[in-house]
Amino acid sequence: MLNTMKARREELSENLKRVRDEIPEHLTLIVVTKTFPASDVEILYQLGQRDFAENRVQELIAKRDELQERIGADVRWHYQGQIQSNKISALNRYADVIHSLDSDQHIEKIDRSREILIQINLDRDGGKSEEGRAGIAPERSVDFAAKAFSKFGESFKGVMGVSPHHAGVTTEGKRQGFTRLRKASEKILLFAPSASWISAGMSDDYKIAIAEGATHIRLGSSILGLRTPKN
Repeated sequence: MLNTMKARREELSENLKRVRDEIPEHLTLIVVTKTFPASDVEILYQLGQRDFAENRVQELIAKRDELQERIGADVRWHYQGQIQSNKISALNRYADVIHSLDSDQHIEKIDRSREILIQINLDRDGGKSEEGRAGIAPERSVDFAAKAFSKFGESFKGVMGVSPHHAGVTTEGKRQGFTRLRKASEKILLFAPSASWISAGMSDDYKIAIAEGATHIRLGSSILGLRTPKN
């Protein structure tokens, strides 16, 4: 068991160092720990990582509760999954940052003390969208951001997007998606100076996202390795 934990620590340390060496110092690295055990979060915290993200509310609750006495209060828990109305009260207690706001009704229910980003659907170009992908259409993003800024004020931190991942998408297609996100961010900053964050880029495309202005990247497999499917 000790040898296994030591090997895991060495693996995570090497992966974390490699990624940190590749990215600008000013950029915020968020490690997406969905389906991985709380022990990985604890190891990464010991290695200096402070920002972690989950996609499922129940997993966020379980890990935060389990680690409450084992890691410091300076950890920041991010939520990047789809927001469900019946889970908002839990998000208000357990998520420090919510990346995926895309509904008018959720604006009213989320606590003003949460830091908020709106999710923009980067598949939507001229009204088209990959089926099932969450997010506000780019052409609606400014109006929606104005509503978010009116509610959250300085807690409204910016925009989040997931690059197009449909079959046949090219590197250029991903870049164009991130460009749409950056352009939306530039428009929003004109009236919401607190909204300077651009949360974009995952393990397979974070370098493209950084080139297009990402300030926060959300990495899973680059740090933690391949995930075991979880039902």
